[in-house]
Amino acid sequence: MVTKFRLSQAFTVKGTIVVGLLSFLLIGITSGNYTKTAWEHRCDPGSEAFACTVPNFLYKPGENHSTLIAPDTTVHKVRLAYPHDKLVVSRDTITAYDAVLHTTLHRPKAVQIAYSSIKRFDVPLDLEYADFRDNSIQTVNAPEVNESVYALRFLDLRNNELESMESLKALVNLETLLLAGNRISGLDGAALTNLNKLTGLDLSNNMLDAIPSASLPASLEWLVLRRNTFSGHIDFADANLPALKVLDLQHNIIGELNVVTLLMVAPELRALLLEGNWFDAGTAAHIATMLTNRQVAHDKFAPSESESDYEDDYHRTHEMLRVQDYVISVVLLVVNVCVIAWGVFRVYRARHSSSTEDVCPGCSCAWAEVYISSIV
Repeated sequence: MVTKFRLSQAFTVKGTIVVGLLSFLLIGITSGNYTKTAWEHRCDPGSEAFACTVPNFLYKPGENHSTLIAPDTTVHKVRLAYPHDKLVVSRDTITAYDAVLHTTLHRPKAVQIAYSSIKRFDVPLDLEYADFRDNSIQTVNAPEVNESVYALRFLDLRNNELESMESLKALVNLETLLLAGNRISGLDGAALTNLNKLTGLDLSNNMLDAIPSASLPASLEWLVLRRNTFSGHIDFADANLPALKVLDLQHNIIGELNVVTLLMVAPELRALLLEGNWFDAGTAAHIATMLTNRQVAHDKFAPSESESDYEDDYHRTHEMLRVQDYVISVVLLVVNVCVIAWGVFRVYRARHSSSTEDVCPGCSCAWAEVYISSIV
């Protein structure tokens, strides 16, 4: 019995050791695959004809990274982190697109890496198409290079974390630029001046309250500015937009728009979208009539009768509240002045009474009685 017990105990210990070793090896393999061990990937079967698709690709600058085994040395299009159902891990897999990764992918002409964790994009000179929407890009590096021009024609950076367009001014071959859903609060005219081939610009869902209309490229055919913070009167008098066909200004706080001026600077305009702004009924009707007469399509931006009544009630209530606040402020000011004056008077009276007490000690009791009676 003792022997059997010892044998059983020995097997248990050995089994524990084996399980521990296997667990250690699995942890080592797993951590190695995701941190320091290079992966070799091939295009998903059948994807080569359209775009070499690789769902699980690891790249972090300064670490060992995945490599792409291409069917031939020439790769024109690459799509990483797609399809999402095939992703092995849901954590950060690609944190930057730089020269090293571009070379690892065999310098493709077109790249799509969406819904990943890219924070930095270093623009290669030979890249023509870049789709990096829904990442966390805060920095785009595209410095001016002597005697070289960036080939990039299409750039999709929607839903990232950019705060400025300044870093894009050297991308002179851009034809389509999508920047919706970033954190851009202001535009420098210098960032737009050199983009002479730009036909489409989407700046919706940012924090813009003004736009340098004089710097807008004359090549623009469609311009999207919806869901920003433009308010009051938006002015395009300094613009030169002979090719503009579609202008989207929906869901801002615009209350005035000079349609005559707009149609002078954009004579080819075919559609103007204004829904969700703050035009009153009269202004909206006037704008709609002018657009219809010039055969410019538009959405339903004129407020309905109920909406007009609601806006009138809102503005009336707002004005009443402003008047009420003003009256309360004046009353409080008067009360404060009275309290301060009363305090000064009491101090003065107390000091005067003290000096009187020194001259006439017998008067102090009478002063005290009067003071107490005044408090009571």
